Amino acid sequence: MFGVFLALGINFFDLASSSKISCYDCDSSSDFSCSEFWDPEESVNLQYYSDCRHVYDAQFCIKMTGIQNGRLGTKRFCSSRDWGDYCEYIQRPGDDREYRSCVFSCSSDGCNVAPSRKTMTDDLILLSIVLLWNYGMAMSFGNKLFCFF
Repeated sequence: MFGVFLALGINFFDLASSSKISCYDCDSSSDFSCSEFWDPEESVNLQYYSDCRHVYDAQFCIKMTGIQNGRLGTKRFCSSRDWGDYCEYIQRPGDDREYRSCVFSCSSDGCNVAPSRKTMTDDLILLSIVLLWNYGMAMSFGNKLFCFF
């Protein structure tokens, strides 16, 4: 009888500590096909889909682009903490060029495949404002279309 309770207790603990999320897990410095923009439906990318069991209490998928460990590239992984959503510009010593480095966090299965929805939404809002302004300017100047792209 003790053995049955022990087995049930171990199974309960195993389920409680197992991952609740699945993410893409790759690093472009060692996985050439792990680029910033990719199609998750391509068979080569399916190998990177992970159940995140190797990360205790994984609840987030992370996508990092830009410079990591001194190299330009992309990294996707599982995490137990929210890294936030932000971008910053980084300039390496001796380099005249600035690089955009971004971190995107999300909490649904396979969500670290593409750019952040928040970033895309912000871009769509900005584009809408520019188009509306452009339309307003065209109406003000006799339907002559202005384009500032």
